Amino acid sequence: MPRSRYLALAACGTLLTIFAVASMHSWWYRYCSYDEPLHLVSAFAQNQTRDFRCNPEDPPLWKYYAIAGISSDRLRVNTSTPLWDELLGSPKNSEFVSDTLFATPGNDPDGVLRAARLHMVVLGILLGVLIAWWAWRLAGPLAGVVAAAGFCLDPNFLAHSALVKNDVPITLLFTALMAMTWLLGERVTGWRCLAVGLLLSMAITTKFSGLLGIPMLGLALLARVLGPTPWPVFRFVVAGRFYRLVVAAGIGLFSVLLAWGFVWAIYDFRFSIGPNPNTVTELNDVLSVCVDCETIANHNLPWDMTLNQLQNAMQDWQPSTTITASRWVNSNRLLPQTFIRGFLYTYATTLYRGAFLCGDLSLHGWWYYFPLAMLFKTPLATLIALAVGGASWIWARRNIFRSPKAISCGWWPFCAAAVTPVFYMIMALRSHTDLGLRHIFPVYPYLFIFLGVAAADAYSRRPRIATCLIALLGLGLAAETFCASPDFLSLFNVAAGGERGGAALLGDSNLDWGQDLNALVQWRKDHPDGQLCLSYFGTADPRYYGLHYYNLPGDAAPDDQPPRNDGSHIYAISVTYLQGLYMTTRQHEQYLQFRDRKIAAILGGTIYVYSVP
Repeated sequence: MPRSRYLALAACGTLLTIFAVASMHSWWYRYCSYDEPLHLVSAFAQNQTRDFRCNPEDPPLWKYYAIAGISSDRLRVNTSTPLWDELLGSPKNSEFVSDTLFATPGNDPDGVLRAARLHMVVLGILLGVLIAWWAWRLAGPLAGVVAAAGFCLDPNFLAHSALVKNDVPITLLFTALMAMTWLLGERVTGWRCLAVGLLLSMAITTKFSGLLGIPMLGLALLARVLGPTPWPVFRFVVAGRFYRLVVAAGIGLFSVLLAWGFVWAIYDFRFSIGPNPNTVTELNDVLSVCVDCETIANHNLPWDMTLNQLQNAMQDWQPSTTITASRWVNSNRLLPQTFIRGFLYTYATTLYRGAFLCGDLSLHGWWYYFPLAMLFKTPLATLIALAVGGASWIWARRNIFRSPKAISCGWWPFCAAAVTPVFYMIMALRSHTDLGLRHIFPVYPYLFIFLGVAAADAYSRRPRIATCLIALLGLGLAAETFCASPDFLSLFNVAAGGERGGAALLGDSNLDWGQDLNALVQWRKDHPDGQLCLSYFGTADPRYYGLHYYNLPGDAAPDDQPPRNDGSHIYAISVTYLQGLYMTTRQHEQYLQFRDRKIAAILGGTIYVYSVP
C-alpha cells in the first residue's frame, strides 16, 4: 500500500483507541445509569433461567452479548421471591430489579456493570470501524480518517457506547445492514444475501425499532431496481427492471423468513415466556397499558389530566390495527409471546411520553424535537463542517443532471446511504418518544460518512483550503468534546450554552440519566452535616452506596429515613425533577421554590445541591 494509506490506517487506529479509552473513562467510576439495572438483571435472568419475563420490551440478543463470559455467580437472580412471579403481570417491576442487584447477598453489581460496559465499548469501536470503512470505500483514505474523527470525537457516542443499553448496538446493526445491502446492490452473491438476512434478524432481536429494517431494506432494494444500471446476480447480469424486481422480492422474502426463524431461535423456539408451559398470559396487562396510551394520544389529553378525564375518554375506545393484529398473532402463536408482549409495550410508549423542550412539558411531544436536539447536542464544529461540506459538495455537482453517466455511477451508492437517515428521521418526526438524541443515533453514521466524502471531494479540488479547514474543525471538535470530559452525556454545544444552558433546553437522557450519584456520594462524604433531602432521578439504590436521606415528593428512590425538623437540611435534586418531568403538577410546584435559592453545588451537571439552615 502507498505510504498515505498506512498513515490513514494509523490515524484511524489512534482515533478508535482514544474513543475506547475516553468512553470507558467517563463511566468507569460511575454507578448505574437509569436503564442499566433493568438490563443487567434481565440479562442474567434470561441466561440463568431461560425465562424472558423480565424486561420483554428489549429483545434478548444484545443482552446475551453484554454478559457473555461473566460468571453467573457474580449476580444471582432469586426466582423464589413473590416479586419474580409478579413479573408475569408487571414486567417493569423495579422493586425486583433493585432487590436483585443491590439487596441480594453475594451479588457484585459494580463489578458486573464494569465488565458488561467493556463488552459494549467493543460494539462502539466496531461502529467506528464500519463508518471509516464505508467512507474510505467511497472516497479514499482521507474520507475514512475524517469520518472516523467525526464519530470518535462525538460526545454523544462517547457517552452512550459504554452503557449497557441497546442504542449503539442497533445503530451498528442498521449501519452494517445498509452497508451489506450496498454491496449486494453491486453484485448479488449467496454470502451477501445470507449476511443481509442475518443482520436484519439481529436488528429485530436487539431492539423493536429493528423492525424498521424491513421497510428500509425494501426501499433500498426498490431503489436498486429503479436504478439505471444492470444488476449482476451470481453469474448473470439482470438488465430489465421487471426481472430486477423479482430478484429484489426474492432477497426481501428470504430475509424476512430468516428473521422470523431467528426470532423463534432467540426465544428458544418456545411460545411460552418461560420453560414452564404454564407461563403463558392473556396479555391483559399490556393491553390495558395500550388502551390507556391510545386514549391519551387520540384525545390529546393534557399533562395534568385527571383520572375522570381519562375514564371518560376511554368510553369510546376502539382497538387499533396494531392491537388487533397483535392479538391475532398471539392467538395463532405465530411468534413467541414474550416478543408480542414486548412489541406491544414498545408500541404503547411511542403513543405518548412525558417530554421536556425549551422549558415546556408535553405528553405528546413536538415534531421538531429531534431537529432541535441535534442542533443543541451535536458539537458546533460538526455542525459547521456539515454546513460547509454540504454547500461545497452541492456546488461541485451543480451541473450533474447534465451528465447521465454521472447520475448512473452515483445513483446506487447515494441511495444505499440515503435510505436509512431519511426514512428513520421521518419516523422519528412522527414519533412521540421525545426522550433523547439516542433515539436517532442510526442517522448519525451517515452524517459522519458524508463528512468524510465531502472532505475528500474538497481536498481533490482545493487541497490547501481543505487541509486548513479540516485541521481547524478537527481541533475545534476535539477541544469542545474533551473540555467536557468525563461528562459527555450532559454536554451541549457551545452555542446552546453547555451543560448549564442545556438544563433549560432538554431533559432525560439528553442531560440527566442518573449518572452522577457517585458525585453525590463523594460530596456527602466531604459535607456530612445536615439531613440530606433527596430527589434522585435514577434506579441505583443510594442506600447501597452509604447515603442516608429523606425522600422528597416524586422521588423514586427507596425510603431510608423519616424527615427531621431539627438542624440544617441539604437538598440534592436531579435536574429532571427541577424541570418537572415525570411528576404531577402538584409535586412540581413544591420544587419551584428552589429557582430563587442559591445553589451550593452542581454535581456532574445533573444534581443541584441547596443548603437550607
